[in-house]
Amino acid sequence: DRFLLPSPISSRSTDPLQELPPSSGTGPRPELTAPRYDSPLLRQYDGTGVGIAYIDTGVYPHPDVSSRIVHTEDWVNHRSLPYDDNGHGTESVGNGSGNGYLSHGLYRGPAPGSDIISCKVLNQYGQGKLSDILKAVNWCIDNKDRYNIRVMNLSLGGRAKVNYQDDPLEQAVTRAVDAGIVVVAAAGNEGPGSGTISSPGDNPRVITVGAVDDNNTADTKDDTVPLFSSRGPTPAGFHKPDVLAPGEGIIGPDAPGTPVEEQAQKYRLMHQTVQWLNGMSDADLGNVPDDTLRLIGLSDDTIEAMKQSPQIAREEVQRVMSATARLPLIDNQYIGGPGSSRATPIVSGVVAEMLQANPYLTPEQVKNVLKGTATVLPGVDADTQGAGEINPEKAVQQALDLRADMEAEAAAKEHWEKSPAPVAAKGAASVTLPVSSGKQAPPVEEGGYLAKQ
Repeated sequence: DRFLLPSPISSRSTDPLQELPPSSGTGPRPELTAPRYDSPLLRQYDGTGVGIAYIDTGVYPHPDVSSRIVHTEDWVNHRSLPYDDNGHGTESVGNGSGNGYLSHGLYRGPAPGSDIISCKVLNQYGQGKLSDILKAVNWCIDNKDRYNIRVMNLSLGGRAKVNYQDDPLEQAVTRAVDAGIVVVAAAGNEGPGSGTISSPGDNPRVITVGAVDDNNTADTKDDTVPLFSSRGPTPAGFHKPDVLAPGEGIIGPDAPGTPVEEQAQKYRLMHQTVQWLNGMSDADLGNVPDDTLRLIGLSDDTIEAMKQSPQIAREEVQRVMSATARLPLIDNQYIGGPGSSRATPIVSGVVAEMLQANPYLTPEQVKNVLKGTATVLPGVDADTQGAGEINPEKAVQQALDLRADMEAEAAAKEHWEKSPAPVAAKGAASVTLPVSSGKQAPPVEEGGYLAKQ
């Protein structure tokens, strides 16, 4: 079995415009002007002390993340120092744990204080063996306490099966959840059709993340679900994804000299050239030689469409401008693009914030808090948005609200476990241990999925 990055960007496509999935938006997107999820509460709880294991293509020691790479494992080339020969893993790490150092904090992730554990299982082409992914998951379970691995990020995917419980990777991630690790997996980029969730995102025990286009604004009223984001139900009938997170135009650290960077450079050059075409008059635009348009990277279909009329030519140019703007390369330090694999580490970072705020939360409780505090997008069905778009402020606050009572319960449990069992006098009445009162942790959903409404 081969596992591929659930990324809509393919370094091997012959037609650049076919490498990007269709966008749900129209026209240029606003630029990001402030860090996402920025508030006093979320600056206080930044994931410090929480380990996130990124099972991906590795990590380049970019200044945004290098100081917090506490360990690397490499099942592909068996190197001991951190590196990334693809670029996807570095983006993932930055989207979840980057501190935005080179952007003055603009392109930081939710958990800039978290510890980074890099598990390289995918090669320079974004491909990997099931056996290596299994080794990485099992290694994380075995080394959970050593590196305080509380979160596992899986921005990768394979084909989901009806009998998911018989799949070795599904069994492995279930063991990770049982061990107390919150497993966060990408929904995939095979939308908009139903039943397109990737494995292991189809597992009811993991947190499955779909993409939302937040238009680079804090207001959710202008948010839409991109067409590429995979939809449920799973082959086994579970409702997925669980939640949505920003996954369109997400900017993260660049790994130099990688296929992902090469792709971005190609799109940047194409974007600049098409901008030049857009400045032409209709007459001049219609007279651009076909060979010149091919050199730019336009497909024969696009060129043929441009020759039909000046209006269509202008529309095609603007369409290409919009498409190529979706994979920016910024100051040769940051790179961006669409995909549920970009949304997934954002959720992993929020989970790290929640666990810093309340380390007593179990994976099931984390999942239910995330879903219970999510913002429902109007007019979008459950198999497209799950419980809705994440609301980190509310999720971290609810984690904090639960902490006091959970601490008291943990202390009471420890006290009774350490206390010697009392010997009742003959004929004495039985003693019932007191049960703590107050707020209770959120209930665990039976089977980890929601019943059909």
